[in-house]
Amino acid sequence: MKLIKKTVERHMNKLCGEVGARATGSIANQSAVNYATKVFENLGYEVLLQEFACMDWQNDGAELVIDGQQVEVSTAEYSLPCDVIGEFVCVESLDKLKSAELANKICVLYGDLCKETLMPKSMTFWNPEEHQAIIRELEVKQPLAVITVSFLSEVPVPIIQDGDFDIPCAAVKGNLLPVLLNSQGENQLRLCTERHPAVATNVIATKGTGKKLSFSAHIDTKPTTPGALDNGSGVAALLTLAEQLASVETDYQIELVLFNGEDYYSMPGEMTFMAESLTDPTAYHCAFNVDGVGMQGSSTSYSFYEFPEELKQKIEEITAVSPQLEPTDPWPMGDHILFAGAGIPAVALTSSNIYSLMEAVMHTPNDNLSIVDFDRIAETVVFLKKIVQTC
Repeated sequence: MKLIKKTVERHMNKLCGEVGARATGSIANQSAVNYATKVFENLGYEVLLQEFACMDWQNDGAELVIDGQQVEVSTAEYSLPCDVIGEFVCVESLDKLKSAELANKICVLYGDLCKETLMPKSMTFWNPEEHQAIIRELEVKQPLAVITVSFLSEVPVPIIQDGDFDIPCAAVKGNLLPVLLNSQGENQLRLCTERHPAVATNVIATKGTGKKLSFSAHIDTKPTTPGALDNGSGVAALLTLAEQLASVETDYQIELVLFNGEDYYSMPGEMTFMAESLTDPTAYHCAFNVDGVGMQGSSTSYSFYEFPEELKQKIEEITAVSPQLEPTDPWPMGDHILFAGAGIPAVALTSSNIYSLMEAVMHTPNDNLSIVDFDRIAETVVFLKKIVQTC
């Protein structure tokens, strides 16, 4: 166990300490891919690098001036640049948005329109009609820019994060809403961003023959976070598992998938994997996705998807003797859905208390090594190794 923990720490320090933020398409992302590829190859795995087109997005800051005073503002991820001056039109509902005149104005969204992050236009797994309707109205009315007001008072949670949305977009903290509502004249918004075509890569390592036992995690992050829990811990767990299984003989083909793009607006790595690697679901025995394990003060939860009862009982026999593992209800977002959607039995592993960090920590610089429990990650590796030896 100590050796496993030490290996996990080494991988985490490399990914989250040395490499840092690993946004899909970025140089740092490619460094992480190169590192993982070398680890797999040195352990004797066959490695397939699955390339896909994406966008490398650069952000050099934002500036918002309201009634002559600078106001704190954040650029929405993947936004186009802008330097615009115009009056605010503040709207809090879809009905108000439909009737608003937005030409040559800066549109401020708040209230019901900003109660949650909107799904990107190209998101196929889950995209509510309400989200699509908001985006459609904005695209028809073509304001100079959009400013979204966070549903959290002290955190500028971005409501629109979409590289296919071609209206410049920024976000402000919820406590700044009165400042925007009380604006008396024209205001200026500058977003210093660039979009560049790029290429990114899924990493798929395999060993052995037979039906596949698949283990997955996503290697990318949001642009501003080292992504310790989201999802450096999952990648470190799989790299460590690869070492543990390197000399283990099984009746299955071991498949270790590092998805690239889970935190990118359109999940291009997942879409590529679906098109090129999930063409024959019958080739799989089952799949395990690791995302967000290792939170301090938390146990590890697991949930089943499309799982036959007999196989589920085998897994539960292992979890019964693993005190830090506990069942949880299925949740719809994550790379496990790719496998479950194809009819492949899947298990999702994450930290039981991860939802308490979703808004203020996940996707921010606060998701760093200081909040990680390396013992929990090592226990996850031990659990997954037992799965291989049991299934």
